[in-house]
Parts: sequence; structure tokens; C-alpha cells
Amino acid sequence: MRKSKLLSATALSVMLAFSANTMAAQNLDNISDEELAKAVVSVLKKNPKIAYDAVAAFHKDANAKKAAAEKELTPLEKRVADILMDNPPIVVGALQIYQQQEEQQKLLEQAETYEKYADEINKADLYAGNPNGKYVLVEFFDFSCGYCRQMAPRIENIIKKNKDVKVVFKPVSFLSPNSELAAKAAVAAQKQGKFLEMYRALMEERVVNEPAIDKLARNMKLDMKQFKKDYASDETKELLASIKETADKIGMRSVPTLVLNGLPLYAVEEIQLQRAIDVLRDAEK
Repeated sequence: MRKSKLLSATALSVMLAFSANTMAAQNLDNISDEELAKAVVSVLKKNPKIAYDAVAAFHKDANAKKAAAEKELTPLEKRVADILMDNPPIVVGALQIYQQQEEQQKLLEQAETYEKYADEINKADLYAGNPNGKYVLVEFFDFSCGYCRQMAPRIENIIKKNKDVKVVFKPVSFLSPNSELAAKAAVAAQKQGKFLEMYRALMEERVVNEPAIDKLARNMKLDMKQFKKDYASDETKELLASIKETADKIGMRSVPTLVLNGLPLYAVEEIQLQRAIDVLRDAEK
């Protein structure tokens, strides 16, 4: 019953599309089922959002538990509903096309946003690798993020294996108050040329708090007086605030978020990271 109602809703949406285009001039009542089926497929291919809107409207009505009487379908509308009932892949295909279009549009908008804020994204306050690297990999991450911890050794391997890559690190504090403590420690260690060592140590530390940070800094033989000064400085706080502002501007919603030469990079494994860099190299040959 629910399936029948859903397909009826889709049929009504299809009919609205028919009436809004040149097919309205045709006498749809007199065409064969085969021709009508082709027309339905054509409409849904050109505007797959019809199927999505119909499904959304159906679920909205169902969730609202509307008791209003169902609209009785006209003979032509029922023929369309029967076609959809007999050929469910038509609706499924339209929904898949719409989803793909939406995803592509989001990727395009995201790429445009990244391009708009490219200077802020690539600003290398915290970095490792070649300072003049041709390929710039940016990682927005949280020291309290399990996936970011898994990513850390992969990032380090990318640095070791690629002499023309600069990795820019953007620590954010989304997941825990301790994330900010770790981020401040990383910034302070950078001041003494020990960012990567501190980054690695913090990612390996199970519990990050100020006593643990103090111990890590001492083990690295940092100038503790300077370290504590930089750790608590307004400059460090402002830097981390600027990174958060950039993350907000680009609409970052999860960590780790990777950007390679200004473009969003959807990769989690080292082999994927390396392949993305290799593709850029190959494109320049």
C-alpha cells in the first residue's frame, strides 16, 4: 500500500512536469503505453529531482500522519502510476541520477569555496617538508580525533617520500578541550623547530593534558621557559583562532579534512594520498 501511494505521488509529479513543457501540447490520453513509458522516462531523466521531491513529499505526509483523503487519480495519471509500478528501476534510476547531480554540485561549490580562500588555506604557519614544495598538502585535524591519529604516520611517510611536497598543518579544537592544549603545544614547539616531533608525540600520547605536554616538551629538550611563554602567548591563541576562522569559512564539518594544491582531497590511505600527488605530477609532464 505504501509503495502504491508513493508511486502515485511520483506519477502526479510527472504529470505536473508534462503540463509544464511542450508535451502538454500532445494528446497524452491517446498515446500507447510504450510511448507513454518513454515519455515518463524522458521526463525523469531530464529532471530526476521530480522523483526526489515526490519521495520527500510522501514521507513528509506520512510523518505528519495526515488523514486527508487521497487524491483520486485520473485515468492518465493511473496509467503513469502503473508504468512506475511495473518498472520500479525508472524511479530508482531517477533518484540515483539526482543524488549524483547533487553530489557533483556540492563538490563544485566546495572547490569554488576552497579557491576563494586558497591563500588562507595554504598559509603555512605550521608546516613540514619542503618549504618551497610544488605540491602543497593541507591537513585540518584535531589532536583528539582517532582518524587523525591514524592519518599522522601516513602524512609523515608522504613527507619522507616526496621531496617536492610541503604539508601544512591546521589544528582545530572540535572534539575536546584537550585538543586546544595540544594545538598550543604544537605551535610552541614550532617556534623551536620541533613541530613535527611534537605532532608525532601528541598523536601517540593516549591522554593529552598539561602535565603530559610538559613531559613531552622536556623529553624533546626544548627551552621550557620559552616553550611555556609561547604556549600561553596571545600570538599562539590568535594563530589558532585564525585557523578555526578559515575552517568555518570553507564549511569544514569533519576531520581530517585534506586539501591538495587548493582542491579538496578525499583520501584516507597513504596509497591514495601518494596517487593524488602522482596524478598532479603526471599532468605536468
